[in-house]
Order: sequence, then C-alpha cells, then structure tokens
Amino acid sequence: MDVDRIGSCGILSARIIATTARMGLLIFFLALCVRQGLGQGASTIILGPIEGELEKKQIALDLGTTSQSIVPIISKAIAVHGGLRLASPKQSQVSCSFSLIDGNRISVGLSKGNPKQKVKELSADGSSLEASVLSACDRMVEALLGTPGFFSGQLCFLSNLSGKKEIFTSNSLMTSARPQTSYGKITFNPSWDNTGRGIFFTSNRKVFNNVYHLDLTSRKVSTIANYRGNNLRAVQNPRSSQIALILSTTGNPEVWLAANPQAKPQRLTRNKSNESGPSWSADGRRLIITSDSRGKPQIYEVSLSTGRLSRIATNISSHCTEASWNPKDGNRFAFTAAVGGGFQVCEYSFATRTSKILTKGPRDGMQPFWANDGRHLYFTERSASGHTRIMILDTEFDEARPIALHDSNFGSCSQVSFRYPG
Repeated sequence: MDVDRIGSCGILSARIIATTARMGLLIFFLALCVRQGLGQGASTIILGPIEGELEKKQIALDLGTTSQSIVPIISKAIAVHGGLRLASPKQSQVSCSFSLIDGNRISVGLSKGNPKQKVKELSADGSSLEASVLSACDRMVEALLGTPGFFSGQLCFLSNLSGKKEIFTSNSLMTSARPQTSYGKITFNPSWDNTGRGIFFTSNRKVFNNVYHLDLTSRKVSTIANYRGNNLRAVQNPRSSQIALILSTTGNPEVWLAANPQAKPQRLTRNKSNESGPSWSADGRRLIITSDSRGKPQIYEVSLSTGRLSRIATNISSHCTEASWNPKDGNRFAFTAAVGGGFQVCEYSFATRTSKILTKGPRDGMQPFWANDGRHLYFTERSASGHTRIMILDTEFDEARPIALHDSNFGSCSQVSFRYPG
C-alpha cells in the first residue's frame, strides 16, 4: 500500500530488522551484488517443471555456444519472461547464441530447423557488459515474439538492509543494485522522473515529510514540496514535465498539479476525503487516484480540468488502492484489493468493466507497477512475518506464476518503480 496512506491502511510501517551498522550492511549488499553478477550462478532462477498448457505457449530455446560468463543473467531473463523457456538443443525450437564481440558489444545468432541453421544475426551494446546483455535479451524477445522486451529497464525501490528503508536502484532483474540514499530516516514513495536520471521521493530527512528530487548524476537533492502539513508524493506525467502531488497543506491529503517540478503547484481536488496514489495514463491525459470519499478507499478517475472524482467500480472489493495504469493498453490498470482476509494484486478492464485477481498466493500482494511492455507486472509480496520482496508476474498467461527477483539477503524490499530508457 502507499505509505501516504499508512494511517488508514497500516501496511507499511517502518521495521528495523538489522542490528549491524549501516555502512557495514551497505558494503555487504554491494559485495552481494558483485557475487550475483555476470559470472556467478547465483543469479539464475530455478523453476519447477512447467506443466500443461503454459509449456505449449512458450518458445523453447537453447543458448547454443553462448559464453558461459553471461549465461546466468540470460537464463534469469528467460525464466521471468513467460513467453520463453530453456530447453535442450534436441528439444528447442530456436538456438540463441550470445557472443562477446569487442568491449561491451554483444552479438546474438538465431538458428532454427533440424539441424539448426542461422536465420538472423542481432547485436546490442550498452554502458556496461551487463547492460549490453540485457539489451541483447530485448532484441531476442522482439525477434522471437514480435513484442517489446523490458530487460533494459531500471528499477528504484525501498530496502531496509541498512536498518531503515532507503532508496536503491537496480537493473530490471535485480542482479545488481546500489543504495542511493542513506538518511537513516523515513523515506518512501520513490518514483522515476521522465529522464531516468532522477527520482522523486518523500522523506522526513529534515524533520517533516517533504517531497524531494534526487539527481543520480550530480547527486543534488532538490526540494519539490515543503508546505505546511504532509507532503507525500510526486509522480511525473509521462508526456510532459507536469507532476501530480499529494499534499495536505489545506488539511486532508489532496491532489495538486504543478507544470514542472520547480513550479508552484495548484490544487486540483477539493474534498473532505483522503486522496493518494496518483497514476498517469501513458498518453498523459488521464489520472487515476485512490480516495476514501465514500468511506473506504476505492479507485477514482479525477478530471484534470475540474478535479471532479468519478468512481471506477472494480466490483471486486470494498477496499481498492494503488492503481497502476498499463503503459500499452489504456483500458487496463492494476491495483491492490483486500481479498480473502489479505491483499492481492488485481487488474481492471475499462473495456469489459470487470476485474480479475492476478495473484492468488497465501501471502499479500500489493504495490503493482507495470513494465514498459504492458505484459509484465512488478509487485511487492509480504509474508505473515512482515518481510517483503519484489516479485514479477507475466500477465499474458493465467498459468504463469509470480517469481521472486531476490532473496532475504537484499533485506525487505518494496515500492518498486520501473522505467524503460527512451
């Protein structure tokens, strides 16, 4: 659940589980990331046997003569995608051989038939070997499935590895990550800006909850909102410099809009209720939020001209929050709902006016965030003990299972935000 609703939901209370000094844990975490890098098998996800219809829908491939040093990260990419699966050369439909050319450049040879004959040669490069491999995986997905890949994306999220929740960034698979803040305070609601070089976040680093922007290149931290009351969240319009904010300067949390991060925000909603969790449509023309205007939190679309709220009848729960608009299909959004005594990630369709539950495990599912392909969904899973981890789900197939991107060595991780370059 959004921390800007912590008073009503009580889900994301700060939790100190580490007793070691902060810097020591951060060093440990960075060392862990190195161990899970390109040359180690620790980054490979081991799945149980795939049964039934799902296996028939997947393209079976082998990695041919791929350099062993990069096999782990490619294997993890294939494991989480859902549309692909690793197979032996005799059982595969396609052979995909990844080769290191020069520097960070990667070549991918695609071969089909029996015996296998090369049918296509792809190439990719990036700022690092890891980035090049992930970019090559995107090229492979597009060539085999005709749909965009998401592996070159970036994540920002919270981890309590240092004892307090701090902001970390990682690649799309969390095979490497690094801390970006070390305030030792309450920090929450990280959100990428449009450039991918900065992050909006909320923190009480200076006593009160204010909204900030961190430039990852210069390390400069700019204050976006420090008004009276609680300054809780900032989310940037994907098509402009405009930002939507949640501020309680007039009493209760309301939606405010600013033309850009440096501009003075203007109040949009004027209600006695609590508003939270803004999410923009991909075209930047629509905004959905959570509001308890009818008593319990539900999803609403808010008019950008009048501030009027229009309830979206999900018809699945009396408690719905944390909407995330699908970046490829404006008729769909994911959200968190109270279901069966816990919380699960669901999806709503404007086209059919129906909802469906996407996660069905014994643990809570919450805080969904779409990848750029509109197919894969990141979310937070919470155990009965309160430990959280970031999961990914391929929503294309009902048979697909959520997959954890990290283990407990990463600490409790939550509130993921995804961005794809370009």
